[in-house]
Amino acid sequence: MRLVYTADLHGVAASYQSLFDLAVARGARAAIVGGDLFPHAIRTESALDLQRAFIHDHIRPMLQALRNDHPEVAVFLLPGNDDWAAAAAALGPLESEGLVYPLHERVYDLQAMGLSDAPLWLAGYACVPLTPFSIKDYERADDGPLPPYSFGMAFMSASGKIRPATARDIVALPTIGAAMATLAQKSDPARTIYVCHTPPFDTPLDLMPRGRHTGSKALAAFIAQRQPLLTLHGHIHEAPQQSGQFAAQLGATWAANPGHDPRAFYAIALDTADVAGTIEHTVYGKLKRGA
Repeated sequence: MRLVYTADLHGVAASYQSLFDLAVARGARAAIVGGDLFPHAIRTESALDLQRAFIHDHIRPMLQALRNDHPEVAVFLLPGNDDWAAAAAALGPLESEGLVYPLHERVYDLQAMGLSDAPLWLAGYACVPLTPFSIKDYERADDGPLPPYSFGMAFMSASGKIRPATARDIVALPTIGAAMATLAQKSDPARTIYVCHTPPFDTPLDLMPRGRHTGSKALAAFIAQRQPLLTLHGHIHEAPQQSGQFAAQLGATWAANPGHDPRAFYAIALDTADVAGTIEHTVYGKLKRGA
């Protein structure tokens, strides 16, 4: 199955349109955004209205136009740690209209949907290891203790309203490892594409300046144990620039993070029948030999 993928669009409508145009140009059956869908919104008094308005004013019209002109392209959207859960819930009516498929903690049978000729599933997980940032809806405990970040300006909105969040709130939720184990029970991992906003730890896909790695250790262990067909990531915008790689082979698994740069549209296109031979970046081109 041909697909196009990007992440970290942060509410830039033109980048959504670029992704949909790329899907049409490449004959893709799926266009996927892997996290951080909406404009950055931290002012609690207006954050939900801002992100919901982006869905209504920008995402909905583009999805309607894509369905009218190219109904063969299915759109899958995964929120990320810069998105409010209460705003992401506004994708529900678009799903009811058949415009979009929300991905967080969902698994889709792509063959049953008519998108793939061979058995193939698509699963999504939005959460990242704990960060110093304020929005905690899509942050979870990774392997080991929580890092010593302050919760003085931490908030969650899963209840439908923004409220203060504490470390106890995070500890009470399933860890990244537990959530991935649950997803693995819903499909054959060897024939599943996992879209996870966090990249796996200690790979070219989570490399930050000064050699720091900030991906998920639990996700790295999941990939090593389950060896899925393909994993798609985002979150660490500069990783491809720092490592020189937008894709890496982790055992039998191909994993990719296209990165993000506001000066250009970063995305990848590939065919799941031959990931290594077909994966191509909109800026960096085809996969380098030996990458």
